[in-house]
Amino acid sequence: MLLVYRTVKAKYAPEPLATEGARLFGGRWNPKGYPLLYTTSSPALALVESLVHQPRVKYEKLPKLFLFTLEVPDDEVTTWSQDDLPPYWNDESYERTQWILRDWLNSPTTLMVAVPSVVVPMSYNYLLHPAHPAFGQIRIVHQEAFPIERRLWQQES
Repeated sequence: MLLVYRTVKAKYAPEPLATEGARLFGGRWNPKGYPLLYTTSSPALALVESLVHQPRVKYEKLPKLFLFTLEVPDDEVTTWSQDDLPPYWNDESYERTQWILRDWLNSPTTLMVAVPSVVVPMSYNYLLHPAHPAFGQIRIVHQEAFPIERRLWQQES
């Protein structure tokens, strides 16, 4: 088994394995219409991945987060290194990157795909496919409030 981490806004904490947001809005690795569960290799990366999407939010308005530790079957993972990915894998726009995993999105042969984090490229994000039979084996092993240290956040003057 492998431990992966996921931050969830407090209002969504009752359903930490929900993939509806990714299905509705898409993300770097999936276009709209394709549900995925985005997780990370560490709690610190989970926080950084959450904060990078809040660049203009004042500290006081940042969402309250919960950190979930998930246990997933580790024999169900395909790993992509930076060398395996096209040169545009870390584009600022998601337009091209959403289709890199097209075959897996359409027919998940493994539960998980590990991809480098754009924010911290030497670390991995783990994408979990809800259509894979092993998705039901994911266990929530811990959850806790995940406060954001004020010193991480720069305020504009």
